[in-house]
Amino acid sequence: RGARMYVTMEPCCHQGRTGPCTEAIIKAGIAHVFVGVIDPNPLVDGKGLVLLEEAGITVHRGVLPAECQWHHAPFEKFIRTRQPWVILKAATTLDGQIATLSGESKWITGEEARIDAHRLRAEVDGVLVGIETARLDNPKLTVRLAEGDDPVRILMDSNASVSPELDCLGPGALVCVADDLPSAVLEPIKATGAEVISLPRAGDGRVDLDATLNALAARGIVKLLVEGGGQIHKSFLDARFADELCLYVAPKILGQGRAAFPIEAPETIADSVEIETVSVDSVGRDIRYRGAIRYADSIHWHEPG
Repeated sequence: RGARMYVTMEPCCHQGRTGPCTEAIIKAGIAHVFVGVIDPNPLVDGKGLVLLEEAGITVHRGVLPAECQWHHAPFEKFIRTRQPWVILKAATTLDGQIATLSGESKWITGEEARIDAHRLRAEVDGVLVGIETARLDNPKLTVRLAEGDDPVRILMDSNASVSPELDCLGPGALVCVADDLPSAVLEPIKATGAEVISLPRAGDGRVDLDATLNALAARGIVKLLVEGGGQIHKSFLDARFADELCLYVAPKILGQGRAAFPIEAPETIADSVEIETVSVDSVGRDIRYRGAIRYADSIHWHEPG
Protein backbone atom coordinates (compact mmCIF):
# COMPACT_ATOMS: atom_id res chain seq x y z
CA ARG A 1 0.00 0.00 0.00
CA GLY A 2 1.36 3.34 -1.09
CA ALA A 3 3.99 1.65 -3.28
CA ARG A 4 5.21 2.54 -6.77
CA MET A 5 4.63 0.08 -9.60
CA TYR A 6 6.64 0.01 -12.85
CA VAL A 7 5.09 -1.79 -15.84
CA THR A 8 6.26 -1.99 -19.44
CA MET A 9 2.67 -2.02 -20.73
CA GLU A 10 -0.59 -0.53 -19.48
CA PRO A 11 -2.40 -2.79 -16.99
CA CYS A 12 -5.41 -4.50 -18.54
CA CYS A 13 -8.95 -3.64 -17.53
CA HIS A 14 -10.93 -6.56 -18.96
CA GLN A 15 -11.70 -10.11 -17.95
CA GLY A 16 -9.59 -12.64 -19.83
CA ARG A 17 -8.01 -15.84 -18.58
CA THR A 18 -7.38 -13.83 -15.41
CA GLY A 19 -9.19 -10.91 -13.82
CA PRO A 20 -8.47 -7.26 -14.67
CA CYS A 21 -5.04 -6.09 -13.49
CA THR A 22 -6.48 -2.66 -12.74
CA GLU A 23 -8.81 -4.08 -10.06
CA ALA A 24 -5.91 -5.82 -8.33
CA ILE A 25 -3.78 -2.65 -8.40
CA ILE A 26 -6.57 -0.49 -6.99
CA LYS A 27 -7.39 -3.06 -4.30
CA ALA A 28 -3.71 -3.27 -3.28
CA GLY A 29 -3.59 0.49 -2.64
CA ILE A 30 -0.67 1.24 -4.95
CA ALA A 31 -0.09 4.99 -5.16
CA HIS A 32 1.93 5.47 -8.37
CA VAL A 33 2.01 3.48 -11.61
CA PHE A 34 4.78 4.14 -14.15
CA VAL A 35 3.85 2.90 -17.65
CA GLY A 36 5.95 2.33 -20.77
CA VAL A 37 3.38 1.95 -23.56
CA ILE A 38 -0.38 1.78 -24.03
CA ASP A 39 -1.88 -1.69 -24.48
CA PRO A 40 -2.80 -1.93 -28.22
CA ASN A 41 -5.65 -4.34 -27.49
CA PRO A 42 -8.89 -2.45 -28.36
CA LEU A 43 -10.39 -3.81 -25.12
CA VAL A 44 -7.81 -1.74 -23.21
CA ASP A 45 -6.18 1.03 -25.32
CA GLY A 46 -5.82 3.59 -22.53
CA LYS A 47 -8.95 2.62 -20.58
CA GLY A 48 -6.87 0.89 -17.92
CA LEU A 49 -4.96 4.07 -17.12
CA VAL A 50 -8.17 6.09 -16.91
CA LEU A 51 -9.57 3.63 -14.35
CA LEU A 52 -6.41 3.92 -12.26
CA GLU A 53 -6.54 7.72 -12.31
CA GLU A 54 -10.24 7.72 -11.40
CA ALA A 55 -9.33 5.60 -8.38
CA GLY A 56 -6.85 8.27 -7.24
CA ILE A 57 -3.68 6.59 -8.45
CA THR A 58 -1.03 8.84 -10.02
CA VAL A 59 -0.17 7.49 -13.49
CA HIS A 60 3.17 8.35 -15.14
CA ARG A 61 3.02 7.70 -18.89
CA GLY A 62 5.77 7.19 -21.46
CA VAL A 63 8.55 5.69 -19.32
CA LEU A 64 11.31 4.33 -21.63
CA PRO A 65 8.79 4.15 -24.51
CA ALA A 66 11.24 3.01 -27.21
CA GLU A 67 12.57 0.13 -25.14
CA CYS A 68 9.09 -0.92 -24.02
CA GLN A 69 7.69 -0.71 -27.55
CA TRP A 70 10.45 -2.95 -28.89
CA HIS A 71 9.92 -5.41 -26.02
CA HIS A 72 6.21 -5.67 -26.80
CA ALA A 73 6.46 -5.46 -30.60
CA PRO A 74 5.46 -9.14 -31.12
CA PHE A 75 2.27 -8.72 -29.07
CA GLU A 76 1.44 -5.43 -30.78
CA LYS A 77 1.83 -6.94 -34.24
CA PHE A 78 -0.30 -9.93 -33.27
CA ILE A 79 -3.07 -7.68 -31.94
CA ARG A 80 -3.02 -5.30 -34.93
CA THR A 81 -2.56 -7.79 -37.79
CA ARG A 82 -3.59 -11.16 -36.30
CA GLN A 83 -0.32 -12.62 -37.57
CA PRO A 84 2.78 -13.80 -35.68
CA TRP A 85 5.96 -11.82 -35.17
CA VAL A 86 8.49 -13.55 -37.43
CA ILE A 87 12.12 -13.99 -36.37
CA LEU A 88 14.57 -15.26 -38.99
CA LYS A 89 17.37 -17.24 -37.37
CA ALA A 90 20.50 -18.45 -39.12
CA ALA A 91 24.03 -19.57 -38.33
CA THR A 92 26.49 -18.51 -41.02
CA THR A 93 30.14 -18.28 -41.88
CA LEU A 94 31.81 -14.88 -42.28
CA ASP A 95 30.91 -14.98 -45.97
CA GLY A 96 27.23 -15.66 -45.34
CA GLN A 97 27.00 -19.41 -46.01
CA ILE A 98 24.75 -21.69 -43.94
CA ALA A 99 26.11 -24.94 -45.40
CA THR A 100 28.62 -26.37 -47.84
CA LEU A 101 27.62 -26.96 -51.44
CA SER A 102 26.76 -30.55 -50.48
CA GLY A 103 24.44 -29.31 -47.72
CA GLU A 104 26.62 -30.08 -44.68
CA SER A 105 25.98 -27.57 -41.88
CA LYS A 106 26.99 -29.31 -38.62
CA TRP A 107 28.45 -27.45 -36.99
CA ILE A 108 29.11 -23.96 -38.32
CA THR A 109 28.87 -22.31 -34.91
CA GLY A 110 30.20 -23.45 -31.56
CA GLU A 111 28.41 -25.02 -28.62
CA GLU A 112 27.76 -21.70 -26.86
CA ALA A 113 25.89 -20.38 -29.90
CA ARG A 114 23.86 -23.58 -30.16
CA ILE A 115 22.88 -23.28 -26.50
CA ASP A 116 21.88 -19.67 -27.09
CA ALA A 117 19.78 -20.71 -30.09
CA HIS A 118 17.93 -23.19 -27.88
CA ARG A 119 17.21 -20.35 -25.44
CA LEU A 120 15.70 -18.49 -28.39
CA ARG A 121 13.50 -21.50 -29.17
CA ALA A 122 12.26 -21.37 -25.58
CA GLU A 123 11.22 -17.72 -26.12
CA VAL A 124 8.90 -18.41 -29.04
CA ASP A 125 5.58 -20.17 -29.60
CA GLY A 126 6.50 -21.97 -32.80
CA VAL A 127 9.61 -22.89 -34.82
CA LEU A 128 9.35 -23.38 -38.58
CA VAL A 129 11.59 -25.02 -41.19
CA GLY A 130 11.24 -25.85 -44.86
CA ILE A 131 11.36 -29.26 -46.44
CA GLU A 132 15.00 -28.90 -47.58
CA THR A 133 16.26 -28.22 -44.05
CA ALA A 134 14.10 -31.05 -42.71
CA ARG A 135 15.61 -33.51 -45.19
CA LEU A 136 19.23 -32.40 -44.80
CA ASP A 137 19.40 -31.83 -41.05
CA ASN A 138 16.45 -33.83 -39.65
CA PRO A 139 16.09 -31.32 -36.77
CA LYS A 140 14.06 -32.14 -33.67
CA LEU A 141 13.05 -28.46 -33.23
CA THR A 142 12.88 -28.91 -29.45
CA VAL A 143 14.55 -27.18 -26.51
CA ARG A 144 17.26 -29.51 -25.22
CA LEU A 145 20.34 -27.40 -24.49
CA ALA A 146 18.54 -24.81 -22.34
CA GLU A 147 15.64 -24.59 -19.92
CA GLY A 148 12.17 -23.86 -21.23
CA ASP A 149 9.19 -25.33 -23.00
CA ASP A 150 9.31 -26.76 -26.51
CA PRO A 151 7.76 -24.56 -29.21
CA VAL A 152 5.23 -25.94 -31.66
CA ARG A 153 7.11 -27.72 -34.47
CA ILE A 154 6.06 -26.46 -37.92
CA LEU A 155 7.09 -27.83 -41.32
CA MET A 156 6.43 -26.14 -44.67
CA ASP A 157 5.93 -28.95 -47.18
CA SER A 158 3.79 -27.77 -50.09
CA ASN A 159 3.62 -31.17 -51.82
CA ALA A 160 3.53 -33.38 -48.70
CA SER A 161 6.72 -35.07 -49.82
CA VAL A 162 8.25 -35.36 -46.35
CA SER A 163 9.36 -38.71 -44.94
CA PRO A 164 7.18 -39.72 -41.99
CA GLU A 165 10.37 -40.82 -40.21
CA LEU A 166 11.57 -37.24 -39.64
CA ASP A 167 12.13 -36.24 -36.02
CA CYS A 168 10.14 -33.01 -36.30
CA LEU A 169 6.90 -34.88 -36.99
CA GLY A 170 4.65 -36.55 -34.44
CA PRO A 171 1.92 -35.38 -32.07
CA GLY A 172 1.80 -31.60 -31.68
CA ALA A 173 3.58 -30.88 -34.96
CA LEU A 174 1.99 -28.83 -37.75
CA VAL A 175 2.63 -29.54 -41.44
CA CYS A 176 1.56 -26.86 -43.95
CA VAL A 177 0.64 -28.36 -47.33
CA ALA A 178 -1.16 -27.23 -50.48
CA ASP A 179 -4.92 -27.65 -50.46
CA ASP A 180 -5.01 -29.33 -53.88
CA LEU A 181 -3.36 -32.57 -52.77
CA PRO A 182 -5.31 -35.84 -52.70
CA SER A 183 -6.11 -37.11 -49.21
CA ALA A 184 -4.14 -40.31 -49.74
CA VAL A 185 -0.91 -38.31 -50.01
CA LEU A 186 -1.51 -36.83 -46.57
CA GLU A 187 -2.14 -40.10 -44.73
CA PRO A 188 1.53 -40.92 -43.92
CA ILE A 189 1.95 -37.50 -42.29
CA LYS A 190 -1.31 -37.77 -40.35
CA ALA A 191 -0.31 -41.23 -39.17
CA THR A 192 2.59 -39.70 -37.21
CA GLY A 193 0.10 -37.70 -35.15
CA ALA A 194 0.98 -34.38 -36.80
CA GLU A 195 -1.76 -31.96 -37.79
CA VAL A 196 -1.97 -31.19 -41.50
CA ILE A 197 -2.94 -27.61 -42.43
CA SER A 198 -4.16 -27.36 -46.03
CA LEU A 199 -3.55 -23.92 -47.54
CA PRO A 200 -3.79 -22.31 -50.99
CA ARG A 201 -0.75 -22.11 -53.23
CA ALA A 202 0.90 -18.81 -54.11
CA GLY A 203 1.99 -17.86 -57.62
CA ASP A 204 5.30 -19.72 -57.24
CA GLY A 205 3.52 -22.98 -56.48
CA ARG A 206 4.48 -22.99 -52.81
CA VAL A 207 2.02 -22.67 -49.95
CA ASP A 208 0.90 -19.05 -49.57
CA LEU A 209 2.76 -17.42 -46.66
CA ASP A 210 0.01 -14.93 -45.83
CA ALA A 211 -2.48 -17.76 -45.38
CA THR A 212 0.12 -19.72 -43.41
CA LEU A 213 0.69 -16.90 -40.93
CA ASN A 214 -3.06 -16.42 -40.51
CA ALA A 215 -3.47 -20.12 -39.76
CA LEU A 216 -0.62 -20.15 -37.25
CA ALA A 217 -1.96 -17.07 -35.46
CA ALA A 218 -5.36 -18.75 -35.21
CA ARG A 219 -3.56 -21.57 -33.34
CA GLY A 220 -2.04 -19.17 -30.83
CA ILE A 221 1.39 -18.63 -32.41
CA VAL A 222 2.39 -15.06 -31.43
CA LYS A 223 6.17 -15.38 -31.92
CA LEU A 224 7.38 -17.54 -34.80
CA LEU A 225 11.01 -18.56 -35.23
CA VAL A 226 11.96 -19.40 -38.82
CA GLU A 227 15.13 -21.50 -38.86
CA GLY A 228 15.48 -21.84 -42.59
CA GLY A 229 16.95 -22.81 -44.86
CA GLY A 230 17.81 -20.22 -47.43
CA GLN A 231 14.73 -20.56 -49.62
CA ILE A 232 12.38 -20.16 -46.66
CA HIS A 233 14.32 -17.09 -45.52
CA LYS A 234 14.09 -15.72 -49.07
CA SER A 235 10.33 -16.30 -49.17
CA PHE A 236 9.71 -14.43 -45.92
CA LEU A 237 11.97 -11.54 -46.92
CA ASP A 238 10.52 -11.27 -50.43
CA ALA A 239 7.00 -11.15 -49.01
CA ARG A 240 8.02 -8.61 -46.31
CA PHE A 241 6.77 -10.93 -43.54
CA ALA A 242 10.01 -11.16 -41.54
CA ASP A 243 10.19 -8.75 -38.59
CA GLU A 244 13.41 -9.60 -36.78
CA LEU A 245 16.76 -11.24 -37.47
CA CYS A 246 18.87 -13.35 -35.12
CA LEU A 247 22.12 -14.17 -36.89
CA TYR A 248 25.01 -16.17 -35.46
CA VAL A 249 28.24 -15.58 -37.39
CA ALA A 250 31.14 -18.02 -37.01
CA PRO A 251 34.80 -17.10 -37.72
CA LYS A 252 34.95 -19.36 -40.77
CA ILE A 253 35.06 -18.88 -44.54
CA LEU A 254 33.65 -21.37 -47.03
CA GLY A 255 34.12 -19.40 -50.23
CA GLN A 256 31.27 -21.28 -51.87
CA GLY A 257 28.27 -22.85 -50.22
CA ARG A 258 24.57 -22.29 -49.61
CA ALA A 259 23.64 -18.68 -48.90
CA ALA A 260 21.55 -17.81 -45.86
CA PHE A 261 19.52 -15.17 -47.71
CA PRO A 262 19.50 -15.81 -51.48
CA ILE A 263 17.29 -12.81 -52.26
CA GLU A 264 17.52 -10.89 -55.51
CA ALA A 265 20.44 -8.46 -55.47
CA PRO A 266 19.36 -4.80 -55.12
CA GLU A 267 20.44 -2.16 -57.59
CA THR A 268 21.86 0.12 -54.90
CA ILE A 269 22.97 -0.02 -51.28
CA ALA A 270 19.96 2.14 -50.40
CA ASP A 271 17.68 -0.64 -51.66
CA SER A 272 19.14 -3.25 -49.29
CA VAL A 273 17.35 -4.81 -46.34
CA GLU A 274 18.59 -3.14 -43.15
CA ILE A 275 18.72 -4.29 -39.55
CA GLU A 276 17.83 -1.71 -36.90
CA THR A 277 17.75 -1.65 -33.10
CA VAL A 278 20.76 -3.95 -33.36
CA SER A 279 22.37 -5.76 -30.46
CA VAL A 280 25.80 -7.32 -31.06
CA ASP A 281 27.07 -9.91 -28.57
CA SER A 282 29.90 -12.41 -28.36
CA VAL A 283 28.64 -15.96 -27.87
CA GLY A 284 31.71 -18.09 -27.36
CA ARG A 285 33.85 -17.68 -30.50
CA ASP A 286 30.84 -16.54 -32.52
CA ILE A 287 29.03 -13.21 -32.84
CA ARG A 288 25.26 -12.79 -32.51
CA TYR A 289 23.46 -9.98 -34.31
CA ARG A 290 19.83 -9.37 -33.38
CA GLY A 291 17.54 -6.57 -34.47
CA ALA A 292 14.49 -5.37 -36.38
CA ILE A 293 14.27 -5.90 -40.13
CA ARG A 294 13.64 -2.78 -42.20
CA TYR A 295 12.66 -2.95 -45.88
CA ALA A 296 13.77 -0.16 -48.18
CA ASP A 297 10.66 -0.13 -50.38
CA SER A 298 8.02 -0.15 -47.68
CA ILE A 299 7.28 1.29 -44.27
CA HIS A 300 7.14 -1.70 -41.99
CA TRP A 301 4.22 -1.86 -39.59
CA HIS A 302 6.32 -1.13 -36.49
CA GLU A 303 8.54 1.84 -35.71
CA PRO A 304 11.23 0.93 -33.16
CA GLY A 305 11.85 4.05 -31.13
